[in-house]
Amino acid sequence: MYTPPYRPPAKKKSNGCLAGCLTLVGALVALGVASSVFRSFEESDADGSRPTARPSATAAPCPSRVAEALPKGEGAELVDAFHTEDHRITLCETASGQLYYYGEFRDGREPGIAMKARRTSGGYEATNSPYRYVIRDGTVSIYKSGSRIGREEVTPVPSPS
Repeated sequence: MYTPPYRPPAKKKSNGCLAGCLTLVGALVALGVASSVFRSFEESDADGSRPTARPSATAAPCPSRVAEALPKGEGAELVDAFHTEDHRITLCETASGQLYYYGEFRDGREPGIAMKARRTSGGYEATNSPYRYVIRDGTVSIYKSGSRIGREEVTPVPSPS
């Protein structure tokens, strides 16, 4: 069954509220980690799971613009990268072992947002409460307060450029 990608309402003029902008970007592109108790809403493909997580043969550095947005991001390594029709998703791991998701518009119209993430058996999850983002089976699903509000196909890419 085809689910059209989530499209946000037209952007209103901003009064410079950075937190609101970051929340919006996070809602559109992040993947999700639920708080302490997860309720799984992902559907399996009829032909079984297609893992989206790729093991890294050689460690590559996290792109500098992404690493600069991560807490203690100096020396972070690229774990995985995807794009959708409108967004780039970059997963990097810091030297301390913390995985981060960085989501941004492909056209760079707004700053990206970084959030803690975790690996799952089929992909990745991250949260920007009340939003949860799940990359699994070739899609990123966006949930708000437990209800899916969007789903887009993801394409693995070697670099988030």
